[in-house]
Amino acid sequence: MSVGLTGCTTVNVASLPSSRDTRDVFVTTSDVQVPYQSLGLVQATRKGVLLFGFADPAGTSLEDGLRETLLPEVRRMGGDGIMNVRFHQTQYALPTRLLFTLLFFIPLPTQVTFSGEVVRLDPEGLPPPPPNSPSR
Repeated sequence: MSVGLTGCTTVNVASLPSSRDTRDVFVTTSDVQVPYQSLGLVQATRKGVLLFGFADPAGTSLEDGLRETLLPEVRRMGGDGIMNVRFHQTQYALPTRLLFTLLFFIPLPTQVTFSGEVVRLDPEGLPPPPPNSPSR
């Protein structure tokens, strides 16, 4: 007797290049180990549709959601970063996307939601910057 097991794994990577805003903001899915002041919780959602099963004109990818929705909110709140980030993104299997390529007149609804705690780091609790690095 043989048993076949199948599985599906999706890996999304979001890289955040420097933006026009000169103030860098950190994003972490864990806690920070330096003193900080909590500025509050934030949740940001970006909704849209996938056209032809793949085209994402609304920018509901993790990278677009971070860069265009979450990070501006962190900056607006005056935070140095956001910790304990959780996210949920609509995922469709490849066969579904291919089917909706043929059914191009029916868009697939999609969204990405981020939540986390916006924090301001305590400059007195931070270690000194290493030599030859720009100071804050």
